[in-house]
Amino acid sequence: MKIAVVGANGRTGRLVVDLALAAGHTVTAVARDPARLPAFEHGTPLTARADATRPGSLHEPLAGQDAVVTALGTTGRRATTVFSAGAREAVAACRAGGVGHLVTMSSAGLDTSRLPFAQRLVSTLVVDRLYREIHRDLARMEAVLAESETPWTVVRVPMLKDGPPSAGPLVSYGRPLPLAGTAARATVAAWITAHLGDPEAFRRLVHLADD
Repeated sequence: MKIAVVGANGRTGRLVVDLALAAGHTVTAVARDPARLPAFEHGTPLTARADATRPGSLHEPLAGQDAVVTALGTTGRRATTVFSAGAREAVAACRAGGVGHLVTMSSAGLDTSRLPFAQRLVSTLVVDRLYREIHRDLARMEAVLAESETPWTVVRVPMLKDGPPSAGPLVSYGRPLPLAGTAARATVAAWITAHLGDPEAFRRLVHLADD
């Protein structure tokens, strides 16, 4: 498959690039500054320079791709539009370029309805207050994708951490997981890479965490 990873310089994006290369895919690493991309263990991707929030910047690197992964991030907790603006640009470029699958990451904190009372209280009083502005933009991003004609998958994850992937990650299609937890970036990257082009994941919210 031909895969493009937008935000390839981020900690999760780098892992997706390397795993996709290991799986034999033709990978284009899309970044604001491709010169800052690391050396990858499993090969060398094609590269493209683009600001994912600038209108039209993704059309060329995403044209003709079989699947696109957006792994955008932001620093700090202030109000942002990087996720929603990036989603709009990715959706437009995928539609114009005939992309078959768009995968992006979101936060498990957008729906805590299945958590035990104590965890739900902590999430409401602490986590949501800290990340409220980011959560608001992630919700806008999900709304953009929901209106898209391109098959999409949103992977909702809890707090991310470094470390090896989970041998048996917890996965729920459409329903939040019943316990708050963490997810290794390697777990998320492995699940995404394994499900590129998977019709079962099309137009689904997928909740993912380490076991």
